[in-house]
Amino acid sequence: MSKAGRLSFQKNKLTALALVLPLALSSGCSVDYVNYLDEVKSSISEIKDMKDQDDGQADPYTPEDFADAFEDSVSEMGMNRSINDVLISAGSGDISQITEEDLQNIGVKLEKADEDPVNAEDESAREKIGSRTRDISLFGDSKYAFSMLSSHEKRVYVEIYRAIQSMAEETRMSSLDVDEIDKCFNCVMIDNPDFFYTDGYKMTRTLVNGELESISFSPRYTMTGREILEKEDSIDSYVNRFITGMPELPDEYSKAKYIFDYLVDNTEYDIESENSQNICSVFVDNKSVCQGYAMAAKYLADELGLFCTIVYGNAGGENHAWNLMRLDGTYCHVDITWGDTSYRNTAEGTDGAMKDYVFLGASDDLIKVNHTVDSIVELPACDSLDAYYFVREGRYFTEEDHDKLREVFDRAYMDNEEILTVRCADRKVYDDLDEFLFTEGNVFRYLKGNGKARYVRNSEELTLSVLLT
Repeated sequence: MSKAGRLSFQKNKLTALALVLPLALSSGCSVDYVNYLDEVKSSISEIKDMKDQDDGQADPYTPEDFADAFEDSVSEMGMNRSINDVLISAGSGDISQITEEDLQNIGVKLEKADEDPVNAEDESAREKIGSRTRDISLFGDSKYAFSMLSSHEKRVYVEIYRAIQSMAEETRMSSLDVDEIDKCFNCVMIDNPDFFYTDGYKMTRTLVNGELESISFSPRYTMTGREILEKEDSIDSYVNRFITGMPELPDEYSKAKYIFDYLVDNTEYDIESENSQNICSVFVDNKSVCQGYAMAAKYLADELGLFCTIVYGNAGGENHAWNLMRLDGTYCHVDITWGDTSYRNTAEGTDGAMKDYVFLGASDDLIKVNHTVDSIVELPACDSLDAYYFVREGRYFTEEDHDKLREVFDRAYMDNEEILTVRCADRKVYDDLDEFLFTEGNVFRYLKGNGKARYVRNSEELTLSVLLT
C-alpha cells in the first residue's frame, strides 16, 4: 500500500474509533472498551510517523472534525433535540481501561451527565418531584394529543411522560422509530404545560453490527429540583389569584373569555423574556411570547375543567402557537397572543395597545385568514360561530343594521368600555358599515362626547373599531 493509502486508512480508522467511545459513554455504556486505547494510540503514532516523513503539505485532518459526525441535532418549537449513535461490534477481546485524561489527550470530549455535582438539598427536591406519580387511567380531555395516538404511540407517550415526571436521566424505549418517539414527545409537551422544566431531549440509538438494537431517551432538564419547586410555588400563587378573582360565570365561553382577558391584562409581550417557551414566563415573569401564552392558557383551562389543546403553525409569516378549545359544545380557535395587540404593535414598531377579540372562539374559516395550522395530531373541525366573541356579544353584523348599531354602542357605554369593535360577515357588509359610519359621518349619531371620532379599520379581519373615550 502506498504512503498516501496507508495514511488515509489510518485516518479513517481513527475517525471510526473516535466516533465510538464518546457515543458509548453518552449512552451510559461502560468506559471499558475492547482494545480501544491501544488501537487509538497505534493509529495516532502511525499517522504521526507518516506525517513526519511527509513533504510539509498541510493536512486537513483534526480531531475536532469528529465533533459533528456522530450527532444529529434539531431545534424547533423551542425544543432542543439530538440523536446519537452508539456503534458496537459483537465479539470478545481484551479489556482496556479508558480514562478521561486519555480521551482529552486525543482531542475527544467526554460527555458526562454528572459534571455538576448534585447537592443533598437538590437531590431531595428531585426525589419529591419524582414521587408524585399520576394515574394514567385518569387521562381525559386535558390530554387531547394523547387521545389521538395509536395504541402503540400511547405506550411510547406514557414512557416519555413517566420519564419526565420522575426526572429520569435515561429510559429505554419500547419503540425503535425515531420519528414516532419525537411525535410522542411533542404530544407530551402539548398536553402537559406543567413540564416547564423540560425543553428537549437526547436520543441514543445502539447499533449492534449495523442493526438498530435499542433507543434510550434522555429528557433535557433546564432547572434543578429546587428551582422547579420554587417555580411551582410561584405558579400556584398566580393560579390562586386567578381563581379567587374570578366572578360567578354562567358558561364555558365566559370562563374562556376570563382566561383571555386575564392573560392579556397581566402579561407583556416580550421576545426577550426568560423562559419564553413555557408557563414560567407568564406566571412568574409576566412577560412572554406566543408559546408561553398558549401554554399558560392550556394550564388555566385545565384548572377550570375546559377542553383545551395547543395548536402550532404560522401567523403573519411567523411561527406561531395558539389554542383550540371546546366551549359549550363548540370547537373553536382562541389566539390570546393576537388578543394582546402589543404583540403586533411590537412587530410593526408602533405604540399603543388595545384588546382584540377577533380570534376568541374563531372558526377554521376565520382563523385561516392569516393563520396556517401545522398540527402534530388531527384537530377537531371548528365549523361553527356559536362560540365566537362577536356572535356571543351581539357584535357580528350580517347586514347594515342601524338599530343594532344603536344597541351595540349603548351597551358598550353602559359597560364603560374604552373601545368598541364590530365584525362584519363579509366584505360587502364591511364596506357598507364603513361608508355609513365614517364616510358619511353617521358615527356621531352613536358617539357621546366632544364631536371627535377616532376609529380603526381592518379590511383583512373585516373589523371596525371606534374609541369611546
